[in-house]
Amino acid sequence: MKKTSIRIVRSLAACALLHSLSGPLLAWEPNAGDLDRAISGGDFSGYLTNLSSWLGQQVPADPAQLTHPALTHLIESPVIAPVLAQRQFIAKVGPVQLAAFAKADAANKAFLTWILRSRQILELWLEGATPMKISAREDNSWSISTGALEIWKKIYLADPGSHEGIPLKLAMATALRPPGTGAPGSGQQKPPSDPLVRYKYFKTVHANHELFPSFDKLTVWDMQFVVCSGGSEADLTWGREMVNTWRPDFRVNEKVVDTTSQVWRRNSPVPHVDYKAVLDGGGKCGPRSSWSVFICQAFGIPAIGVGQPAHACVAYKAVDGHWQVAYGRGWNASHLEGMSGPEFVEGSEARLLTNAFTQVEHMRWLAAALPAKQPATAVLAVANSITQALAVTKRDLAASEKPNEAENEPGLTGNLGAGSSKAPALAAPAAKPEPPYKPVPGVIHVDASSYFEQGGVHCYGGQFDGVPMMDSFAGGKQLHFQASMASAWVGYKIEVPATGTYQLSAKLGAVNSGQILYVRSFGAMLTPKQANASIVYRNMVKDLGPQQAIDNNPGTRWAVNENNDQCWLDLDLGKPTPISTCMIDERAWNRVSKFNVLYKTGNTWKPLFEGTNIGIDFHQDFPPVTTQYVRLNIQDCRAVAPTIWEFSVGTVADGRAWIEVPLTNGLWQMSKPVAINLTKGSHTLWFFAPFQRGVSFKSFDLKRF
Repeated sequence: MKKTSIRIVRSLAACALLHSLSGPLLAWEPNAGDLDRAISGGDFSGYLTNLSSWLGQQVPADPAQLTHPALTHLIESPVIAPVLAQRQFIAKVGPVQLAAFAKADAANKAFLTWILRSRQILELWLEGATPMKISAREDNSWSISTGALEIWKKIYLADPGSHEGIPLKLAMATALRPPGTGAPGSGQQKPPSDPLVRYKYFKTVHANHELFPSFDKLTVWDMQFVVCSGGSEADLTWGREMVNTWRPDFRVNEKVVDTTSQVWRRNSPVPHVDYKAVLDGGGKCGPRSSWSVFICQAFGIPAIGVGQPAHACVAYKAVDGHWQVAYGRGWNASHLEGMSGPEFVEGSEARLLTNAFTQVEHMRWLAAALPAKQPATAVLAVANSITQALAVTKRDLAASEKPNEAENEPGLTGNLGAGSSKAPALAAPAAKPEPPYKPVPGVIHVDASSYFEQGGVHCYGGQFDGVPMMDSFAGGKQLHFQASMASAWVGYKIEVPATGTYQLSAKLGAVNSGQILYVRSFGAMLTPKQANASIVYRNMVKDLGPQQAIDNNPGTRWAVNENNDQCWLDLDLGKPTPISTCMIDERAWNRVSKFNVLYKTGNTWKPLFEGTNIGIDFHQDFPPVTTQYVRLNIQDCRAVAPTIWEFSVGTVADGRAWIEVPLTNGLWQMSKPVAINLTKGSHTLWFFAPFQRGVSFKSFDLKRF
């Protein structure tokens, strides 16, 4: 009996000792060994269970203790935070899917080890993968594909520089949203670019400072909407070069989205094989939306195509950090990324409050890890209270940038009827000196910025008055014959060394095919003593009288009251003078449908010639006569009433030429030389752009044949 009692006592003592040891020996804690075994063995299910169980042990069971300060302390703890990120990563990829990825390749195991051992990398990746839609974040229903991990691993192995800094964010963004992701649009590359090629491209152009400064501040989530561009790398490079050359003013405040105003709103006759063709041929809202997205992405600005009722437009991240919708109706009529416009605004504004956004998401990670319902509910309640208390910027959901350009040609402000001696100066894109010009013997070289007068007349409103001058991106100045002008002109004083035929070529940039410039000199024609007219528009003789048609100034004109189809304009040469040629400029209005030109001999008017069309470049030779008086007799008009800008006679016609503007895709190129006859002496040479789509002008050269 005594021995039996001793055995019982010893047994109880052993049990007590075993129990006292089993707590610390069996309670699991996160450790590198178990993580390595999960990766090497490709078994993440058990490890995920242990992580969840351990996190549950760190959270008080009493919901009353789960306050905002207490939870903030928990999720920011250097012990708990890495475990929380590991658990979220495994759960979002899926333990089974992650195991298959790990087993597929030894390189995959090394890659996962690098990721799972770094809290910073895990959190950067997870926050980049977190959807914008608040409901998806709240119910934690989103996931991450192993396909994204495959792309990321490929970049990781190919470029050690992708392991940190902006290249790391670029690698993540490219993996999460590779090139061509989303609905295809006009001009997109087919098939899409390889993700590794796209990553290396943006890394290089960023290092070369070709992207806008705001790119450096982007999150991984934002960067996705840059690298996913459907444009080819060649198109993306061209897009930047085109803006930098053709319209450097669009660089100001990073507003390259405004180039969409230059995409013609029509059914394009040009197949949209790339973005050069989109800009050349134009198109309705779909191609214009595609263009908006592309050109923003080319400069490193996140952009997304937006669907609206019977319309498509664009959303982009403006330089102030807020997303804007443009070229359509407001956010309340928009749909993008599987969300309504207001949902997108709510989500994007929440992301701008970085600290609060991170806190809320990490609390949601924690709630998802907790096996007990009450603590999980309490944690989510705190996260929701933070969200509700956020001072999110209130947005006008009906507002949109350039909504008037959604479908029709713009009707912008401004109406300039006569020439202006000063072109509007636009903000400088960069302060650079003009590259030195190397003189060529026998060539008269003139910089476009050295004009003495310029002007223009709007037809659809226009953007600026006249011909704007701007700083060239590569240095110096340039002019721009803008779209939406019935006529624009710029004049130069030149010294012609000898009478003869000259080759004229101009350094131009154009994004549309089929454009022309008209060039005319003034000075070879006779200078009348005075002019008289049968009628002047509302008796505005000072501004619109007959003298305005003989002053060799393309910015002034003689005008007639409406519905006056029959009228005349007389020239008084001061004395009987030989004449044998005539030039008339009706510009782009082209209203006159029947006319004749007469000369006076004694008291009788005799005909020189007649015609049915004048337009911008009318000239007519006739048998020589000597007279003091010449009359332009207008007999009928197509509409409204005639308006004549210039009427002149002489024995030698002023030089005139038509320059076919090459389709340069926005880059500088010299036009093919055209012949122009010039007489020796001081002359004015005028360049006209009638009804063009926008031509940039750098310089011109004259060389005698």
